Amino acid sequence: MRAEPALSDGMRLTDAWPRTRRPLPWLIAGFLAMIFLVPFEAIHLKVKLPVSSDLDRFFIVLIVATWAVVSLIGKDDGIRRLRPRGWAAGMIAFAFVGVASVAVNVDRITNLGEWDVAQKKLAVLLGLVAIFAFVALTMRVAELRPFAVLIVVLATLTAVGTIYEQKAGYNVFYETASAVFSPIATVDPAPTDIGHNPREPGRPMIAGPTRHPLSVASLLGMALPFAVVLAAVAPTLRRRLLWGAAACLIIAGALVTQRKSGVVVPAFALLTLFVLRPRQFLHLAPFGIVAIVFGLALSGGSFSSVSALGGAKETDSTLGRTWDYPAVVPDLLSNPLLGRGYGTHDSIRADTYRIFDNEYLGQVYQGGALGLIAFLALILSPLLLVRTVLRSDNPLRGPPALAAGAGCLAFGVAAALYDIFSFAQAPYFFLILSAMCTCAASIEVPVRAKARAPQRVRPGPAPAVLPVDA
Repeated sequence: MRAEPALSDGMRLTDAWPRTRRPLPWLIAGFLAMIFLVPFEAIHLKVKLPVSSDLDRFFIVLIVATWAVVSLIGKDDGIRRLRPRGWAAGMIAFAFVGVASVAVNVDRITNLGEWDVAQKKLAVLLGLVAIFAFVALTMRVAELRPFAVLIVVLATLTAVGTIYEQKAGYNVFYETASAVFSPIATVDPAPTDIGHNPREPGRPMIAGPTRHPLSVASLLGMALPFAVVLAAVAPTLRRRLLWGAAACLIIAGALVTQRKSGVVVPAFALLTLFVLRPRQFLHLAPFGIVAIVFGLALSGGSFSSVSALGGAKETDSTLGRTWDYPAVVPDLLSNPLLGRGYGTHDSIRADTYRIFDNEYLGQVYQGGALGLIAFLALILSPLLLVRTVLRSDNPLRGPPALAAGAGCLAFGVAAALYDIFSFAQAPYFFLILSAMCTCAASIEVPVRAKARAPQRVRPGPAPAVLPVDA
């Protein structure tokens, strides 16, 4: 039984992305490229719809349609995937509580005129469910490492563009999107401001391909473990230096945002790697020190991000996070189980809604105690699924699983620093990482073993295979 999964890990390399004509993995790659390089939240297609016409909605519709067509007419690929029991439990619980919280608050939402924002957030929630399911059901074990490489390449490009934005005041992501999409869509102007930011004096607005520096800093922090893991398993010094240079640029890209998240999120991601695999990453400590020093030097004025951590309790940003906490207690007590309704808290409208700068508190406010529990389950479930694969010597499963797990934990840390679901990039990326964890913990067996294979398997040690040059 153990030999068959090991065989399937290697036998599918001949039809694994990017050496495949299967359309679904290419759509995954395209969606990842959109997350890292395209300011899709600022692109509104010139189509009149009852819902938002943002670019990501159309991409998700394309993905679902392609998935349906392939499922109907596609041929059997010769592999049967046995996913761990409860692999989608966190996502199902989060989506169910979100919909239920809106259903029980219909009257209040209607009276307060909050349907527009609630409908938009529910549409995003359905999109998140679709992306998670699509990637988890499509990705193969042999494709984990290639996608890890793609994530590092995209994150490096994002970091380079963000550094250039900080140096030149020119947002290449927004300007390129405006030039490409202007015939068919309207593109919001870039929020870039390297001078005096009126909302936060003394700090520039360096947003990269996102709407806010916090979002791009989280995105880069979640991608950083992939560069470090690839450096750790690199067979030659040349490749180790290559992946180390990518890590330097990613760190610098997070630091130029001059936000605390640009320091905290990457730091926790790296700490996770060292805690889980201390022996494997101990020899990278000198490279890590060089990377941090190089990143700080390359980011120029970003030293303020580090020095600001020491005085975090006295900053206006930190005080703003805590001033509204006592004021929200009556709302929490009046709706203890299901809150006020998923998506009814619009942090963009600061003149109407409190800005918590803490997604956990936001989930309690919108979904009550059940909403918080479901959100925690969403974050922790991929880590529980992949826990026995994190230390695997399987070259196709272990390193990608370790990086994806560290990225998921980095998302959980970032959620404590700002309203992370107010920006779509990090949640989309988190659910792709969660699906990668599911794939790494799954077992693939040849179809001929169908009669002997169980319907579901518990997460167990990944089967060992001989190293394969992917």
